[in-house]
Amino acid sequence: MSQRWDQVEERLDDYESQLDSVYRLYHIPVLAALMLFMLWIRVRHYGRMIGEGGEPLYRGNDPYYHRRTTDYVIQNYPFNMPYEVWSGFDTGTQVGQFGTIFDQIVATVALVVGLGSPSQSTVTLVTVLTPPVIAVLCVPPMYYVGKRLGGRLGGIIGVLVLALTPGQFLSRSVAGVYDHHIAEVLATLLVLSIGMTMLTVAQREKPIYEFVETRELGLLKEPVAWGAALGVALTLTMLVWPPAVFLLGIYAIFLFFHLSVEFVRGHSPDHVVIPSVVAALVAAVLLLPFLTAFSLETTELSLLQPLLAVLVAGGALFMAAVARLWENRDLPRNAYPIGVAGIGAIAAAVLAVVAPDTFGFLLRQVERVAGLGSTDTAATVGEAQALDNPVQFFFTSYGLAFYTAMIGVLVVAVRAVFAQRPRAEQLLVATFTALMVIFTMTQLRFDYYLAIGVAAGNAYLVGQVFSFIDLDDVRADVTKVEPYQVLIVVAILFVVAGPLVATAAPMRASDSATNPGEYEDWQGSLEWLSEETPDVGEYGGSGPRDLAYYGSYGPTDDFEYTDGEYGVMAWWDYGHYITYGGERIPVANPFQQHADQAADFLLAGNETEANDILAEDSGEGEGTRYVMVDYQLGYAGTTKYNAPTAFETRHGLNTSDLGLSVASPRALQRGQYVPLWGIHTQRAYESMRVRLYQFHGSAREPASFVSRFRRGPGGIPVPPEDGAPIQQFDSPEQAREAAQSDPTAIHGGLLGQPGERVGALEHYRLVHASEQARPSPLYSNLRVQDPPVESEVKTFERVEGATIEGTGPANTEVEASVTMEIPTTDQTFTYRQFARTDDQGNFEMTVPYSTTGYDEYGTEAGYTNVSVRANSSYRFLALADNGSRIFVGGADVTEGQVLGENDTVTQVELQEQTTSDNETAGDETTNDATNGTATSGNETSSDAGGGTNATATATPQQQRGVRAS
Repeated sequence: MSQRWDQVEERLDDYESQLDSVYRLYHIPVLAALMLFMLWIRVRHYGRMIGEGGEPLYRGNDPYYHRRTTDYVIQNYPFNMPYEVWSGFDTGTQVGQFGTIFDQIVATVALVVGLGSPSQSTVTLVTVLTPPVIAVLCVPPMYYVGKRLGGRLGGIIGVLVLALTPGQFLSRSVAGVYDHHIAEVLATLLVLSIGMTMLTVAQREKPIYEFVETRELGLLKEPVAWGAALGVALTLTMLVWPPAVFLLGIYAIFLFFHLSVEFVRGHSPDHVVIPSVVAALVAAVLLLPFLTAFSLETTELSLLQPLLAVLVAGGALFMAAVARLWENRDLPRNAYPIGVAGIGAIAAAVLAVVAPDTFGFLLRQVERVAGLGSTDTAATVGEAQALDNPVQFFFTSYGLAFYTAMIGVLVVAVRAVFAQRPRAEQLLVATFTALMVIFTMTQLRFDYYLAIGVAAGNAYLVGQVFSFIDLDDVRADVTKVEPYQVLIVVAILFVVAGPLVATAAPMRASDSATNPGEYEDWQGSLEWLSEETPDVGEYGGSGPRDLAYYGSYGPTDDFEYTDGEYGVMAWWDYGHYITYGGERIPVANPFQQHADQAADFLLAGNETEANDILAEDSGEGEGTRYVMVDYQLGYAGTTKYNAPTAFETRHGLNTSDLGLSVASPRALQRGQYVPLWGIHTQRAYESMRVRLYQFHGSAREPASFVSRFRRGPGGIPVPPEDGAPIQQFDSPEQAREAAQSDPTAIHGGLLGQPGERVGALEHYRLVHASEQARPSPLYSNLRVQDPPVESEVKTFERVEGATIEGTGPANTEVEASVTMEIPTTDQTFTYRQFARTDDQGNFEMTVPYSTTGYDEYGTEAGYTNVSVRANSSYRFLALADNGSRIFVGGADVTEGQVLGENDTVTQVELQEQTTSDNETAGDETTNDATNGTATSGNETSSDAGGGTNATATATPQQQRGVRAS
């Protein structure tokens, strides 16, 4: 009997031992499962982000510059690019927050995977998968932070929140978002992990200044060591992303609150000040060798980073010194925070007077991250926009977990006020989280930092809840689990994770985020640019200069480009595409360098002004030779159409000067803004971007209709009540009069039809149009019958232009026209230009399109292998004596004349037609004259909302320029 009982006891001991092992190790398989889930959800669609031949299809524009700098490191290992001459024509640019340790690490991995010589496909695969891998690497430090706040279960809850959030942390870490954002999160978690440990050690060891005086350095060893480790972590974070200097600001704010509470509660600030000073000074010293600018800059490693670190160290020492002075003079401890704040305010006022530029710079940086609003230029950058509806945003990103985290932060704050000695590590995380809420409301990008705070806040709150549950008995005997304990666990999991799991939010967010960006629309045009335009340094037949694509160039304020080197003008969003995919030099780039110049050019109201803007960057080189415009910049009603108004410096234009978007009234009733179509103003049609993209440089005649709308909720334009967006008239004059008497009508404005004639361009020609073309969601709502297809991206060349001189009837308008073919879309368009003869019947014009001689001037000769070519000679037409006499002529223009290589002037003499020819010519003239009409119908468009009518018909001539996507 005794032996049998011994066996039972042995089995019970084994069971308890196994249960104890499960209790001690359960977090390991749980964390492993969460890490696998995080990896799977981020990589399952990675194939979408890799094109043919291993070409990357990253989402966003910055990843292409990271790829550029990563390739540079591979070619020049282990060095980063010192100065970029393949962007920011004609000065070059300091890349700042790109080409950092992030790119060096990824390049190293690619070299290892590629056995020292990685192929493009290998580098692409490594870069595409880098963000998901870094996201998974965030789990260990996140668990550590959560565990310190709420025990092991708190650590698991923190990781669970991080794994399930569908917000910026997820969207910035899926495959193909090759950017430094997710690396910032990992580096910040390291800073918090080490910082929390350092603060705990400091409060435990209680180092004071007297240890230095008495040389009891052994008592300082551990706090100082952890302080140095924090300095290294801070340095690493700023080497990943220089603007992470804001972490020093956050730490300074934490120090003010914590040291104030410490002193008020009777504790010495020395305990935390000593390791904090070490951390700040170590960071300052380690950053010095990496400085690239010796001024105050946020986007690159400059004097700002080490200077702010020194200021944090000085501020901490100042607070410790004031505390000693306060104590020696027996001043009331409760007044200490007010005294310190007052002295700080005085110091700020002195700085504002003595160094107003420096004070203004620092104030602007604070406003940028905590101003709860966006400037006009910042609003054009998606990640820098302020939140329109913070409540909805936070719930969408975190569900109820955001609010439970805020409760946790509030509990920490309350305890800090009333506890005898609050834990510094908890106050650090609470300060970080509270400030991240403000930062995120100011700039969307900070949401991926906020994810850390939300996870940590929930970890702390869970730890507090479980402190009221006695789990020791459960550990010994699982049968002792009480129902209330189970309910509490289930309730916590439901509150924290329930809404996100129930809506499958992470899955949906990952599906939408793992998709190629607009680079895919530009890819064909960029390939053409790299292959069919002369190499940089060879334009115009100049001798080749080795402006090496992966060359190393010393920093300079103004790089000297020489003969044959040229720039490409495009909106700044697309600069990195041109550098990476086109291997050409953009004028403007996503650093927002020369963004004002790009805006001024695109909005220029005449060709002379546009030429002057491009001439500003000519230097000794060829200047800007190509212009690339996409649909979003060329048509009203798109998301980017109004962006240039935030940057332009010459015209004083606002968004209403360029057009308006007609929105869906049904969507407005739901609180949503859904544009249906855009209406252009006359000033918009006169801008270079529209004249290029919609008209291809051709003249355009005024419309005989008005575009109609009405004012809906909030004054937002919506379709007219009868649903007819176009009202037709017999002549442009009648349409003009109708628009002048009706504030809800604009003369022309749709279908590429202006209110007044728009003249032809003389020095810009379409040389390529991309194959990518989709029906426009804006213009499809107009129900245009058989709308033509427009290319997503169009490339133009600035040329000298060919001179045509001719004779015809005196004091008569002459029309020159030539039909051009676009092989990528199998379409044609007609370039038209008008001139008027003088009293002797002479006229002169300059045209940008050639009709012959293309093969003589290809890339080998230093010129463009143009894709868009004429299928006829120039035709000339003049109608005299009220149209009763018709004069016609024809002539060819060579490619050499257009390029300025042949200064021969084309001569043409218009001949009067015979009676039989007049009938034929008259029919053609009638056809040309009738092109430019539009009629409204009675078909109802459900998209217009409320039974509105949005039907229009137009001839092919009218529809020319309407983009289909």
